[in-house]
Amino acid sequence: MPAVSPVAAPTAAGTASRGRAAAPAAAPVPEPEEPSELVGGRAAASSARAKAGADDSYTTGEFNFVDEETEESEDAIDWLKFAESRSEVRAERRRRLRNRLIALLVVLAVLAAGALGYLWWTGKFDDANDASKAAGGRYVNVVHLRDPQGKVTTALLVDDQGGQKATVLLLPDTLQLPSNGDTSTTTVGQALDAIGASSTRDGLSSVLGAKVAGTWRLDTPYLLLLVSQLGGIKVDTNAEVRENNKPDGKVLAPVGKDVLLTGRAAVDYATLQAPNESRDAQLARFGQVMAAVITAMPVTMADATDDVHRMNSVADPSLPENALAGVLVNLAKQAKAGHLTTTALTTKPDGTLDDATTGKQVKDILGGTIGKAKGTGGSTRVTVVNASGDDPKAAAAQVVVINAGMDPLPSTAKAAVQATSEIRYTDDAKHPAALSLATSLGLPDSVVKKVTESQNADLVLVIGKDYQPPQKSQ
Repeated sequence: MPAVSPVAAPTAAGTASRGRAAAPAAAPVPEPEEPSELVGGRAAASSARAKAGADDSYTTGEFNFVDEETEESEDAIDWLKFAESRSEVRAERRRRLRNRLIALLVVLAVLAAGALGYLWWTGKFDDANDASKAAGGRYVNVVHLRDPQGKVTTALLVDDQGGQKATVLLLPDTLQLPSNGDTSTTTVGQALDAIGASSTRDGLSSVLGAKVAGTWRLDTPYLLLLVSQLGGIKVDTNAEVRENNKPDGKVLAPVGKDVLLTGRAAVDYATLQAPNESRDAQLARFGQVMAAVITAMPVTMADATDDVHRMNSVADPSLPENALAGVLVNLAKQAKAGHLTTTALTTKPDGTLDDATTGKQVKDILGGTIGKAKGTGGSTRVTVVNASGDDPKAAAAQVVVINAGMDPLPSTAKAAVQATSEIRYTDDAKHPAALSLATSLGLPDSVVKKVTESQNADLVLVIGKDYQPPQKSQ
């Protein structure tokens, strides 16, 4: 009889045991009774086998069900990892899509803000803008070219959307404007320094009967940058262009048609006035350069805004970057359609306007009616004198003056400390302004006093110890 392997025997026994356990329970069948001796012997043998089995070493074959459960666990883990990785991929896709949507919304919001800002600035959203209506829907801005020597050349940029045309209207520097300074009038050539950009706009609006909305201060370094960004401009030059307009300077451009001017050449041509030439010759060249710049400007807001931003020359809040870009885009569209012209305003030798000649010009181009350059007092000028013994009080008072719409003037006057503040005026027309300033400063009306001594400003504000600056909100 062949020997039974000690390994196979328990395995077979284990398999048989599992097979019996898995069989369905059957109805009990009565078995024949066995003798008690056999029953007792079988029980003893069974007990012996159990004891011996406790000492035997088991094989892996008896625990196949453990391996099966392990494989099932590994499969479950792999499935969870797969599901988790797919969830992470979906989450990452959602995050990317969300970020892209947010970026798109931000871009759209910026573009919408720029467009709405320009529309508001031009008065299209302001039905109460009487000045815009009086100008027949024309949008007028002033550009000042200042060279390194301080000489200012000025033109109006007129966008006549109703008439589908645009004009660069050159202003002689002798044109008289109302002044809020010591004299009743000033000139366009001096106004920027004498009365400031805001009062210059107001003066032009008064004299020409058309609302001048914004100021573009174009110093020559910024003109150089802008022309360079545009890749140069083409101009029909009527004089040889030399570097820095020096007779022995390097020739930058010849005389001729459609001459390409670089940024440096454009600046020198726009400011060129030969010794035997009048200011009108230089003014005309400036007009050529401005027209060429407008023609070369892009006609999309994004590109124009980028050019204006990189020029980095927007110094006046009346014409911020988006608004200036919008102005140039509209003018460029008119220019590319062949509807841009350049002309000079006709003035008398003394800088005044002729009703017959200039009146028609102003009406056709600006849709306005010429006025007189009378001193209007414009913005009220206030000299601030510190008699409080506290420098921060004087600084705070200057801020209040500015916020009240008045112009503070520098003062070197030394004043002894006094207990009570004063607001002095000489002209009765300035009495309401003095009372308004007192209210803005939180001072009683009793501080307003009329004096007979001459003063270099409309009002003299003497800050006393009683003045209390407004408290900053927390």
